[in-house]
Amino acid sequence: MKRFRFVLPTSLVVFALVGASLVFAWQGDMKMKDMRSAAGKKAAAGVAKEKARQVKKGMYGCCLKHSCDFCAMHMGNCECGEMATMDQPVCNECKGGWAAGDGRIAGKSADAIKTMPRGMKM
Repeated sequence: MKRFRFVLPTSLVVFALVGASLVFAWQGDMKMKDMRSAAGKKAAAGVAKEKARQVKKGMYGCCLKHSCDFCAMHMGNCECGEMATMDQPVCNECKGGWAAGDGRIAGKSADAIKTMPRGMKM
């Protein structure tokens, strides 16, 4: 009977040590690795260049602090900032940005932002 007295505390200590080591190991590897191919990186650079061109022309009025890529790739401009101020739907990427706390329009909350249905053109 004395043997069982030490099994439970020893098991708890071992479990705690293993759990703590896993937590520390996980925290050390929190950076995301860029696994894109050269073509993927080139495409991303092209989208960024196009967005910068549209911003200069005044055609990219995104509602996010870090502007979306969806509108640049699918519509050639972004009207989500204007749409959000009028309580109209924004693109799905912008809705996700609001949910992540990236919205830039004062007085609006993520709950107040509507998203456009699939297939809807702005």
